[in-house]
Amino acid sequence: MASACAATKFTRAGYEEASHKVLKKEGSVELRHYSELQLVETTMSSDQDNGFMRLFRYIDGGNDKQQKIAMTTPVFTTRKNGESTMAFVLPDKFDKEDVPLPNLETVKNVTQPEMLLAAYRYSGRHRITPVKIDSKLREWIKENNLVATGDPIEAFYDPPWTPGFLRRNELLIPVTEIKK
Repeated sequence: MASACAATKFTRAGYEEASHKVLKKEGSVELRHYSELQLVETTMSSDQDNGFMRLFRYIDGGNDKQQKIAMTTPVFTTRKNGESTMAFVLPDKFDKEDVPLPNLETVKNVTQPEMLLAAYRYSGRHRITPVKIDSKLREWIKENNLVATGDPIEAFYDPPWTPGFLRRNELLIPVTEIKK
């Protein structure tokens, strides 16, 4: 058990995390400011579609520069109008102009503008955020004079072999402050 905990901590700690600043923390919930992020993104036709491998091929040299790119955390997924997307965050060292172009047409470079996000951290093996977590985060948003401004984003931090109770998952919702 101790070795599983140590391996998970080491694996997670070995990856660069998307740069953000925590503005407020209450238990499992944080209000965060993310700077502009460079992403590579792919659309998935279903939850069984392995968008992960398309993105992995990109960072493994499947780009116009044949450049290997370090894996980062988290992996973002979103669902909208029956369509899912998965995105990898590129390391901070990449500016818009430096990002290699994908070899696959199904992989796109995307710039995510800076944003304010409410985040709820939870564990377990979930492909879709449990409804009660979504409800709790939305309640926290209301209680803190915030309003949701976009679709929820699911964030996953651990490799698939990590036991569920040790996994770090998050539900992120873009927000803005209510002007008083």
